[in-house]
Amino acid sequence: MAESAVKLLLQTLDSLVRQEASLLQGLHRNITEIQHELQSMHSFLKDADRRKNSDDDDGVRTWVEQVREATYKVEDIIDMYMWQTAKQNTGKGLIPRALYNTLLLPKRYCYKHQIASELQAIQSEIQVISERRHRYGFHEEGQTSKMKNADEGWQRSREYLHFIPDEEIVGIDEYRDFLIGELTDERPERAVVAVVGMGGLGKTTLVTKVYDSPQVKNHFECHAWITVSRSYKVDDLMQNMLMELYKSNKEAVPDCINKMEGGHLVQTVINYLQNKRYVIVLDDAWETIDWNHIRVAFPNNRCGSRIMLTTRIRDVALSFEAENILFLEPLGEDDAWLLFCNRAFLNKSCPPDLQPYGKSLVQKCDGLPLAIVTIGGLMLTKEKSSLEWRKVENSLSWQLNNNKKLGGMKNILLLSFDNLPYNLKYCFLYCGLFPEDYQIQERNLIQLWVAEGFVEEREGHTLEEAAEDYIKELTCRSMLQIIIKNDISPFRSFRMHDVLRELAISIGREQNFCSTRDRKEEIWTNKARYLSLQNGIVNIQSSTCYYRSLMLFQIEISSLSLYSISSRYKLLKVLDLQGSSIDSVPDELVELFNLRYLQLGNTNVEELPKSIGRLQNLQTLDIRGSKIKILPKGVEKLKKLRHMFISSGVQAPDGIFNLNCLQTLANIGINDDTVRKVGNLTQLRDLGIENVKRNHGKELFASLQKMKALLNLTVRVISEEEILDLDAESSPPAHLKYLWLEGRLERLPPWIGSLQNLAVLTLQRSHLKEDPLSSLEALPNLMTLCLLMAYVGEELCFPQGWFSKLKILEISEIPKLNLIKIENGSMTRIEELYVHKCPELKRIPEGMQYLTSLQELHLHDMSEELIQRIKARDERVNLLHIPLISHYNSTNNFIEKIEIQAPIGDEEDSWSSKEEKEKEKMKESVKFSLAKIPTKEENIGRYADISAVAAHAATLFSK
Repeated sequence: MAESAVKLLLQTLDSLVRQEASLLQGLHRNITEIQHELQSMHSFLKDADRRKNSDDDDGVRTWVEQVREATYKVEDIIDMYMWQTAKQNTGKGLIPRALYNTLLLPKRYCYKHQIASELQAIQSEIQVISERRHRYGFHEEGQTSKMKNADEGWQRSREYLHFIPDEEIVGIDEYRDFLIGELTDERPERAVVAVVGMGGLGKTTLVTKVYDSPQVKNHFECHAWITVSRSYKVDDLMQNMLMELYKSNKEAVPDCINKMEGGHLVQTVINYLQNKRYVIVLDDAWETIDWNHIRVAFPNNRCGSRIMLTTRIRDVALSFEAENILFLEPLGEDDAWLLFCNRAFLNKSCPPDLQPYGKSLVQKCDGLPLAIVTIGGLMLTKEKSSLEWRKVENSLSWQLNNNKKLGGMKNILLLSFDNLPYNLKYCFLYCGLFPEDYQIQERNLIQLWVAEGFVEEREGHTLEEAAEDYIKELTCRSMLQIIIKNDISPFRSFRMHDVLRELAISIGREQNFCSTRDRKEEIWTNKARYLSLQNGIVNIQSSTCYYRSLMLFQIEISSLSLYSISSRYKLLKVLDLQGSSIDSVPDELVELFNLRYLQLGNTNVEELPKSIGRLQNLQTLDIRGSKIKILPKGVEKLKKLRHMFISSGVQAPDGIFNLNCLQTLANIGINDDTVRKVGNLTQLRDLGIENVKRNHGKELFASLQKMKALLNLTVRVISEEEILDLDAESSPPAHLKYLWLEGRLERLPPWIGSLQNLAVLTLQRSHLKEDPLSSLEALPNLMTLCLLMAYVGEELCFPQGWFSKLKILEISEIPKLNLIKIENGSMTRIEELYVHKCPELKRIPEGMQYLTSLQELHLHDMSEELIQRIKARDERVNLLHIPLISHYNSTNNFIEKIEIQAPIGDEEDSWSSKEEKEKEKMKESVKFSLAKIPTKEENIGRYADISAVAAHAATLFSK
């Protein structure tokens, strides 16, 4: 971490010297000398960071801490000087020059002299620290941790999927089949099935595969997956469960659910489940959950309902009165080696010369899948040489056998952290600021990293593009989990595995990097640089004024408290107030000269300070979901703004079209004048425009042609009757990946077939008279196509060879459509098909049997004749290959899962008998495993240092 702190400070100082030279007059020499001293020290810091976790000599750890604290002091001095200078420059323009020279100029010179003295003192301190390094014999290792090496590692693994496919998950097949049998058997009574094992064994991986299996999904009428946090509340659990139940049946979630509590909420759950066969998963249950408090919400309606529980604590499973408890064991030697090779060599075999080191690494993982997949992710990025692997193997051995402060398994994860490139270490630790099980949006995370200065500049790339590579690296190393990755949205979501989050929090506190605090904690980490407040009402009482980030999650905070924050924490770079209870923003907020990221989404704030233009370093402004209707003219002065998110209908001054650093501009309305001005924003990557009129088409596309970096484009007309005229000779930029056109089209734009990189296309309310498919079929990378009120014709045809990469197709509200024809060889990779509100479609699409890759067919408010045809005996053969078919009827708010079964004969009866025998055999094997599982006390003794981390470890590699 000392290496990371020094390197990032050097980047900051270099940027200051280049960009703020005029402000540093009189200080340039001090800063340059500090730079030189830190640069001479930097080459030894990698060795020092490594040894501080392994050497018994406390002097090494002390030296590393001194280096880190010295860099923090330099950063604080520089930032305070820049803040004071910005404040004085603001005052300079408000008073006469003569008065300024008389009153303020002497004070400015005095302050600069003070800063110079402080820099000289810290320079002397750094020199002493630097000389002391010779005492410990640190080795110079060059620049091996630069991102260049990480990039090379990523290039070697660029074809690796960010989540492991089903066939690469090892050691769970028998358990999975057993659990599916337990859930789908014919017992009418409600039953609880529990999966128990230490953190990292794969409980959540196993239960996920069971829960997502077609056998389970088709067997139950409704289902819900609830992750139970350690600090759960009964009301929160019930609310989440209700929402999941509604969503599972494609039903609209009533707004009143969030306002329910207590007995009323429980009764609502009971009423919903009363006459249904349901399955509920309670994932990651701890001692804090009381079955007696929640059991009443799960009616025993004799419909064959099931509750499935995962926990790392055996007593929790017993308290739930589980009829069947499945105890997971660590992976055997063969399965562990297979899992490691899948991760480290992308499903290829291990070269013979590396096998001794690889098997030694796997052996020390002790069969824990989380540890195996994490180390495998680490070795994936290492050079495939005996020398490199021996170095890692030797270090791992030392960590496991000698460091008593941390548990063995936790040290495996610590080793993965220590091997991160310096700039990824801060990025990883920063993720620990988010709450447990929080869905981290990729776009937000990137903007936060950029705002904090964690992302290193690269020639030919934006900072955001560089940050995307950082995320790829962290997911490749299994340090971040992808939880939402679909072909509809251009943005992904991530979560941090609980074990890794605990690791990040632990390191962050030790290094005075970050502090997370909720209402239960009393101790503040006053030296931390980044602060996250979570879950409740918090009085901010820390004495430090050097926080760079303040993030609030589910916090009640008053505008008065926000005033206190603005006046006390002058050096904030990030202020995230999303979802908080504030209703106004104090004018003092604009004193935060250093602020780069301001998040006011989903608050009751009605207006921004008129002087917001004083936030000269602001990069991201997000007010979506707030009550702000008009942006002040001051936003025109935010020259460094890169991302602006506003709600639909918010009025913005025309001057925002001169903010040429903007990369994201969402939901902006245009008019006859601004349709030309939007072309000034040549750096845009994401653009959403509204209020488009027919006469805007030519000028709009002339503006779009200037945006060579544009990837995502949304265009919406001003009214239902307005024509969207896009028949321009020019087309949007060729790199466009996501296109959403909303409004009437007389014809499909001729340029649309030239978008070779287009992955997602949505046509909404287009009302095209001609079949649009022939103009779209050749798009080589189209993966999602949504036709929403897009066509007024009667037939849609998919000839052979069309849409070769399409995975998701949605056809919605085409009132005259009566025939869908699919030829053999069309849509060969289709996985999901949605057909909504097409009342004249009364026949099953012709050629459904050719869509062999189709996994889901979802029908919504379709004709009864069509539904009956699907159920008819003579139509079954064309649909047998589809695991999930559903029909939702909004009239009675009912979703029906349609089961397609082959005719039952003697052959199937004998198969069923065989299945019963296999099930009984599986039960015996599970009983046998119960006798071999370690006791609770044995597990605690063996893995004491990770006993507090979450149990659902193996979701890290579950996909």
